[in-house]
Amino acid sequence: MISFGPIIFGLILGLVIGSRIRLDVNDTHFTLGAFIIILIAGIIVAWQSGNYPFYTDLPASTAFLSALIGIFVGKLIFARSK
Repeated sequence: MISFGPIIFGLILGLVIGSRIRLDVNDTHFTLGAFIIILIAGIIVAWQSGNYPFYTDLPASTAFLSALIGIFVGKLIFARSK
């Protein structure tokens, strides 16, 4: 059984956080490799934290994974410039 509450709230929170990321600042330099490392580390954290005991859909945290996806989607769609 898939619980959509944590997925929806995680995606909304990730979209808000991702829309606030600024990549044009002089002191921060994010490359494609940095985003790949962040994605891999996020998947490992979601896998190790696991779901709540009464959610039995996936062995990984669906709320954390949807927030991670929301951050990347929010950055791509709503990214702020200088």
